[in-house]
Formats: sequence, structure tokens, C-alpha cells
Amino acid sequence: MTPAQNTAPAPLLIASVAPRARGLLDLRGLKALAYAAERAGLDALLLGDGSAEAPAAYEGTTATAALAAVTEHIGLLPATPPGSLAPYHLARITASLDHLSHGRAGWCATGTGPGTAAAAEYLHVVKGLWESFDADAFVHDRTGGVYWRLDGLQRLDHNGEHYTVAGPLNVARPPQGHPVIAVTDPALAAGADLLLLETDDPAEAGRIRARVRQDVLDAGRDADAVKVAFILPAGAGADEIARWCTARLADGFIVPLTAPDDPFFTTTAEELRRCGLLRAPSTPGTTLRDRLGLTHPAGRLAAAAS
Repeated sequence: MTPAQNTAPAPLLIASVAPRARGLLDLRGLKALAYAAERAGLDALLLGDGSAEAPAAYEGTTATAALAAVTEHIGLLPATPPGSLAPYHLARITASLDHLSHGRAGWCATGTGPGTAAAAEYLHVVKGLWESFDADAFVHDRTGGVYWRLDGLQRLDHNGEHYTVAGPLNVARPPQGHPVIAVTDPALAAGADLLLLETDDPAEAGRIRARVRQDVLDAGRDADAVKVAFILPAGAGADEIARWCTARLADGFIVPLTAPDDPFFTTTAEELRRCGLLRAPSTPGTTLRDRLGLTHPAGRLAAAAS
């Protein structure tokens, strides 16, 4: 494929640490991988906790905090199942990560934890806690002696079937409004920003994406408000990636990486760049939402609608 032949939109590309990547079990290895992914122009790095059979050597939000200090452009998505932490603690940690990374943080809600209904309520509560302060609540007025405006504070007062959380969160509103929420269960997609799944069947991918977009519309949101990404099929090159994107089967791909010199960087990424399917690294100040083409929630009403 040549650049002139390409009519496909550039896909979202999310790096992840492949299970067999034994050299990436410490901070030095993770930093090297993050640097390589950032230089290549990938959009985000997914920091999973592994599985019961192959647990990771680090906790995702801790690794995110460390990488936020040594990267500039790439988004950072720690994976934490809904229900593994109290909603308040998860909201506080992820809001803090968004501040530390200047708007490059997200959260991948892996699985459904205590069940789909409880997980959906968990996501709703976390988003509500991120809305505890208006964007302009903190005025830092030394002359007037006003640190933040009392009328800019919003209590959540959530009393649901699975969670009762009063709030407010003791962290200022995150730079992105809401850090990007990724989910791995299609049933949660309508309340999220990004759905991450595994299939190498183009027809199945197309059906999933179409169903998710309809679910998002039924929830009163724009269909493009949720992006769908699949694990990159083994051996897929630029031509296959372009076919999936041209046919609107996927908005992006998850790229399992084994090392900072993974063949993806030296082969597929270069092909994508020549074809105009790999975007340049973000400019300073670009948030992960900006990078992924997602809107910034405006306030409590937007949170309630989502």
C-alpha cells in the first residue's frame, strides 16, 4: 500500500505488555517500552495487572504514576477491576494520576468484578466523584483569602443498589473532566469511552462495533463517543489494518509488545507511517481525550447523561 492509496482513517493504537514479555517486569523495562511506544506515536500504554495464571510484577496505578513522571505524550491506562477498590479510592487515585500526567491518564475497568449491574453502578459513581468540584472552583485568591469557592463543590450523595457514596472527592476536578474509561465488557461500553476486546474475525468485529454504537445511541450519547479497539491480529500488517479501518470494523487496535525493540516498531509501525496510518506524537498539552478524539465532559449534567 502506498500513501496515495490509503483512504482509511488512522487507527487508535494502544500498546500493552505481552504476557511473555519477561524483560518488562521492572521499572527500567517499563520505561524503555513507554519511551519506544511514545517515539513511535502510539496513543496509550495499557498497564494491566495480569491474570491469576500470570500475575504482573507491579500494580497498574503505581506503575502509571512512575511512568507519568518520565513520559510527555503517551496516554497511560492502568487496569483495575471494578469493585477491587472502593469507588472513592479508585476515583481519588485516577484523578490524581490525571493531574500528575497533565491529562494523559485513564482507567481500564477490566472484567465486571461483582457483576455487570454493580460494575455499571461503580462506573457511574466514579464519574460522579470526579465531578465533585466545578472546573473553576479553585481560585487560589491569596488577596481575598479564598482557596476554592464553596459553591463550586458538588456532593454526590449516591444511594444505589450496590453502593452508597456521599462524596465529595478531596481532589480537584481532573484536567480531562473524566480520565478516559476503558472497559473489556461490551455490556459496560455505553457508560465508557473505550471498549477493548479480542477477536481476529473481521465479521465478528464489525458486528460488535455496530452493536456497541447502537447501545451508545440508545443511552443518549453520540455513537462516536465510544471507540472500539481489538487486539491486533497475529501477523497483521499495514494492509490488513487499513482494511479493518476502511470497513469501519474497528476504531483501533491493542498492540501486545514484548520488548522496546519489538518487531512491531521496526516493521508494522514503519509501514503504517509510510501509509499515513500512524499519527505523529502529541504536542505538549494534548490530553488523552484529545488524542483519542473524545469530548471533554462539561460538568455534572454531562456525567449524568453518560
